[in-house]
Amino acid sequence: MGFFPASARARRAAISFLAALVLQGASAAAEPVKHLKPGDYKSRIVAGRKGRVLLVNFWATWCEPCREEMPHLVAAAKKFPSKDLAVVLVSLDSQKTGPNQVPKFLEAQKVPFVSWLAKARDPQDFIDTVDPTWDGSLPYTLIYGRDGTISTRLPGLQTEAAFTEAIRKAVGAR
Repeated sequence: MGFFPASARARRAAISFLAALVLQGASAAAEPVKHLKPGDYKSRIVAGRKGRVLLVNFWATWCEPCREEMPHLVAAAKKFPSKDLAVVLVSLDSQKTGPNQVPKFLEAQKVPFVSWLAKARDPQDFIDTVDPTWDGSLPYTLIYGRDGTISTRLPGLQTEAAFTEAIRKAVGAR
């Protein structure tokens, strides 16, 4: 695992993005998907957001309940200022289809959140790293308190009201 200066990293990302546009016919507004290995979950997703409530939604483009739930998540998150709430999506789409399908879906649905693509040889490694109590079913949402510990688990399809209430509790709003 190597680290590259920001300029080299930016050039690589731009080249990858342009190649994806040419090869896959993606829209120019679609964001490239960032890959996330199980061992990087806590440092890349959770640690940097301490001080704010963090909602992490695990989903996939092929998961109908996930697709149905996404507008509810977007609507609920809009009720809270970004200084209080961060939202991150982690797609469990395959490495083959995810880099194309995830940005297309997010753009079509006008989803404003950063999305990562889980990258693990064995999905169970990713599941165990994220939350050993998770059975791997989708959608699955974790809400972390301001201290970076899990405060709420929301398995299955959620409504806007359910997301709003869980976020409200974690933020400490009434």
